[in-house]
Amino acid sequence: MNNSNKMVGMLSNVTHNPELKPLVDERPLSTLPFECKYRLIDFPLSSLSNAHVDSIFMTFNQGETQSVFDHLGSGTEWGLDGLNSRFFIYIQQDFDRLKAEGKQYFAQHINFLRKSKAPYTVLIGSKFVCDVDLQAVLRLHKQSGKNVTAVYKKVESEVAAPYDTIFRFEEDGLKHCYTNQVEDLQEKENLCLNLFIVNTEWLIDFIMKMQEAGEIASISHLVRVHLDDLDVNGYEYTGYMSNIKDVKSFYDANMMMLNPANFTSLLYSSQPVYTKIKNEVPTYFSPESSVENSQLGSGCIVEGSVKDSLISRASVVEAGATVEASLLFTNSKVKENAVVKYAIIDKNVVIENGVSVIGTKEKPVVIPKGSVVTEDVIEL
Repeated sequence: MNNSNKMVGMLSNVTHNPELKPLVDERPLSTLPFECKYRLIDFPLSSLSNAHVDSIFMTFNQGETQSVFDHLGSGTEWGLDGLNSRFFIYIQQDFDRLKAEGKQYFAQHINFLRKSKAPYTVLIGSKFVCDVDLQAVLRLHKQSGKNVTAVYKKVESEVAAPYDTIFRFEEDGLKHCYTNQVEDLQEKENLCLNLFIVNTEWLIDFIMKMQEAGEIASISHLVRVHLDDLDVNGYEYTGYMSNIKDVKSFYDANMMMLNPANFTSLLYSSQPVYTKIKNEVPTYFSPESSVENSQLGSGCIVEGSVKDSLISRASVVEAGATVEASLLFTNSKVKENAVVKYAIIDKNVVIENGVSVIGTKEKPVVIPKGSVVTEDVIEL
């Protein structure tokens, strides 16, 4: 057993889910806003930071990094701006091009791992909203003596998306299969959280074998694909988790934060969640405003009615306007006498005077980033 607890991280952000359009038209899933001031990427970054992981290899899709750089900055909030701490951002399609040219397309991954001199590597993504204690996972991993420890959560089967990985514990060890390949889904299933702690030397060897075989994808995905060939240890995560698989699940995950128990469990446990710091004025509530069971970021102006909603920074709800059961992203504006119900209003959207934007709880309506809505949008 290695006595060192040093870990490095490989954070994959190449999931592309059309079920989340139009929210992911101009950003990766990992920078989707969450609970007024966070982004989905804050959760894996915070888990890594709390485990003192100070070197992270990140992959994104081409054309999706602008919002990433805007949010991460120098990485200060997650302790990634020190002399011996850093993060590296790579484009997945660059690796595809290297493969097409017959070159060593995983050379950067292997070089990163070798230079890190860390005996353990965390493979993690941004799709699952959770706050995992990676030090606890590492302790179990070291005790197991195995090369791979996979983190899973026991959930209702409908929580899993079609291409999520389900674990089954069989006589010869932990096995995997995709949800849409399981004919006999149980009421409860073990959902893989796309999170692994692995021995780094084993991982380097595994990546080299994948390269020799011509297989290419995120490293976490390749591990999942080949799990049945590996001797894998399982770690059950019992904390709060949401699976972001479509617009409805994203909406519901945010709405769950209006429940104080969920809010506290996810955001104020013993493991803090860090995000980009914004120094803004407090939110202003006019004497005529009405706010019920809602959360608001800083810098907002509320003169109308807000109920059961999450309002992000620098948003405005003018006099006579009603916002109910909705998400308003940063710098959105709901003008006088407008009505917004069961909706997701993206960044920099303006809902003009008297306009109604109304969806349903089962199908919230989404207004794309930067839109100016001048006519009613009602999808019942």
